Amino acid sequence: MQIFSKFKTILAAGLALLIIACNNDKPKKIKIQEITLQDIKQEEKHIEPPPPPKDPHPLKMEIKGGKTKCFVSEGLKYQTTVTLIFNDNEAMGIVSSEEIESGKKRSTGFKGTRKSNEFTVEFIQGKPPVIGDASEWTGKPWTLKKEGGKETLHIIFNAKNYDTNKWEDTDYQFVLLDCK
Repeated sequence: MQIFSKFKTILAAGLALLIIACNNDKPKKIKIQEITLQDIKQEEKHIEPPPPPKDPHPLKMEIKGGKTKCFVSEGLKYQTTVTLIFNDNEAMGIVSSEEIESGKKRSTGFKGTRKSNEFTVEFIQGKPPVIGDASEWTGKPWTLKKEGGKETLHIIFNAKNYDTNKWEDTDYQFVLLDCK
């Protein structure tokens, strides 16, 4: 009988605890969530940037009796244009490099000499423009070549070979196009 009365007491206490825990007469709890600016997402509107301003001092060059030819090379990030003006023994021109995504353009003039189809040039207005992230200008001669009826300008750059991860001389070919 003593075990039965202890069992009754434990059962009564358990039922009382269950009733108290399930009491729905209490006011409902309101959950408040803090919102931060990071939680608020706004739609991004793609706005085209304005075109780069026109160069107020465009580079102009001229050689008496000279021919003018324009060559272009399109890399991964930059389009580089070489405007070459030359006669039998003189050469000069402009190298322009345009970042393809942003449209930022930089031009630098050069002068030099011509011997047959080789041109030895030197930049006259500071540093030459960027040709690529892992390419640097060298002082090696530029060469005009005709291959399959097409004329190309070959310029040797010091460029990083991504297969070997080493810097080496690399021949970049610029294709002939109509000068504007």
